[in-house]
Amino acid sequence: MLIANISPRSMGKTTDTGMMGHAFHDAGYRVQLWDADESEHLTQWSELAVFPFPVERNASAKFAEEYTPLGEGGIDIVDVGHTENHPHIADSVLKVADLVIIHMEPSMADYQRVHQPRTSTPVKTMVGRSAFDRPSRTAPPMWVLLNRVRPNVRSEKEIRGLLADADYNVLTVKIPVLDDIKQATGFSVENAGRGSFGELITEMQSRGLIKSV
Repeated sequence: MLIANISPRSMGKTTDTGMMGHAFHDAGYRVQLWDADESEHLTQWSELAVFPFPVERNASAKFAEEYTPLGEGGIDIVDVGHTENHPHIADSVLKVADLVIIHMEPSMADYQRVHQPRTSTPVKTMVGRSAFDRPSRTAPPMWVLLNRVRPNVRSEKEIRGLLADADYNVLTVKIPVLDDIKQATGFSVENAGRGSFGELITEMQSRGLIKSV
């Protein structure tokens, strides 16, 4: 199972990738992360924190040809380079992704960058056109994960509505704006499966997006 974590720009995607990896690991899955972002921030974090699972690097247009997945029962998660700057990396990852998750804040700025960018290709278009390069000739399922969500704000409901109107699937679970998450990339991760990332795995299982262990 290969999950492509994707966003047009810096939207908390790398942090979410690391936390998701730990939550899956806590839940008993075999996990492998892929750093397909030229910044190598995920790799840097994994080296500082000594992740309990491998983090491989491949930020290139050859990802689809060069990656080695865990295979049956394993969870591979790819931190994909920003689609605005590195569409060639995203295009390659999308050739082999089983599931795409768009990471964004519930803000008009992030909505516009995802759905109505002025100078780049919308994420939905990139995912849709990947069908032509896939053996099944169908695009992978795509869902939106809202992160950095503040409590009791009108913007979350408004952005969820806009995304629904534009035919995006939006996960019910949201990632709150917490210092423990915002500052996570400099430290080891503990108990990732007990909070919102554990709830995310449960929702993905219940929706049939991933298999239970």
